Amino acid sequence: MLTFSFLLIALNSLDKIVLELTYPFLMGSSEGKAIIFFFLMGSMLLLSQFFMNAKYIKNTKLTSKQGNYYLKILIILISLTYVLGLIFEIWIRLKFGISIFTTFVSTSPTVGTSSIIHSHVFKSMLGVLISDIGIYIPSNIHTGISIAQYVPKFALIIFAVFPTVYVLGLFSLKDRIDIQKIILIFAISTTLIGMLDGGLFSAPALVGLSGLLGIYSIKKPFSLRNLIKPSSIIVILLIIRILIGLLGSNPEVYEITVLGEHGDIELYGFDVINEKVVDGKTIITVSSKMNELVVLNQIFNLLNGKYPVFFVSWNIYSFF
Repeated sequence: MLTFSFLLIALNSLDKIVLELTYPFLMGSSEGKAIIFFFLMGSMLLLSQFFMNAKYIKNTKLTSKQGNYYLKILIILISLTYVLGLIFEIWIRLKFGISIFTTFVSTSPTVGTSSIIHSHVFKSMLGVLISDIGIYIPSNIHTGISIAQYVPKFALIIFAVFPTVYVLGLFSLKDRIDIQKIILIFAISTTLIGMLDGGLFSAPALVGLSGLLGIYSIKKPFSLRNLIKPSSIIVILLIIRILIGLLGSNPEVYEITVLGEHGDIELYGFDVINEKVVDGKTIITVSSKMNELVVLNQIFNLLNGKYPVFFVSWNIYSFF
């Protein structure tokens, strides 16, 4: 897995195959998530052998507890991080006086997006680190660096949370059968990806939390009843995700809100209904006949390089 993660960086020919294989649980548009996933899972499988056998790790007060003790702390820490990501998303919109039910778009230096249902606030911090260090990243892998300047600096806490979750994950493998260890490592890897790319309502986050909560809830002897509570939590999160999308959508029109007062913004290919300036923001109303993803992609092309920040309203109904 570790070797494969490095091969993915070097060989573009593997991109399509890997994206298809990992899409059900990573929902990635580039191989960036897959690279991180295989690296995390491979390294944890390798290091878990060391953690399970090292005597000086077993015999300390902090490391001698049962695996579920560390798994409980892990789940709490991850949950708080997801909630913090949502708070950052809301903060950005309140700062600009924009509805929380919008996709935030920054176009400098490259196009980056974020929303409460697919957050990139912590990913942007990683993008800044990669840029500062000077690590080469293929152009088709998005780092989210363009939105970093609008994210509170406290988001840098992800650099403390990420390794803490990783290490706690290794300790949570204690006293478990092999199949449970593999499920946990898979769940921790996807959860770590969800924290960076997607947030609480993303596929990696929900898949990861399913595994973490499921393993934590298993008792001896095994009973399917033990899985009722963790399953209910995931179902509730899915319902909340759907309700946010439905309640936050406007099926009548799309509203593109551009920061600053601008005159007659050209949106070729769109049926523009109205354009007005409100509180220092230019709000353009267009027809909702187009699919939301098509709208976003076309707006990226039209406004990129001209307007550094804008917001686009949702229309989940357009997918049906």
